[in-house]
Amino acid sequence: MRVTGYYGQKPLHILIDSGSTHNFLDAGLAKKLGCKLEPIGSQAITVAGGSQLQCQFVCRQFEWRLQRAAFKSNMLLIPLGACDMVLGVQWLSILGTVKWNFKDLKMEFTY
Repeated sequence: MRVTGYYGQKPLHILIDSGSTHNFLDAGLAKKLGCKLEPIGSQAITVAGGSQLQCQFVCRQFEWRLQRAAFKSNMLLIPLGACDMVLGVQWLSILGTVKWNFKDLKMEFTY
């Protein structure tokens, strides 16, 4: 599901993906935003289609907003291209019960 979030006043194109284990932020965008990049041991990330990318940096406690709620999430940095962020099970798991309606493209949760 695609949604719009915000980093300050900047809109973020976010993909909420229950098939992703982690959260990802586009590496180029992270540099443009001036995020503090922390080196991590190189991790192989398997992306849609089965190909692998090497992830070498994390942005810890990245602050962003969705609707009226503020969140802080650790984001692994990889080149995304089609969106700015991917929120995976790492983020979804903090929400508890999530109600999805794919016909109406709605998502409900209590945070």
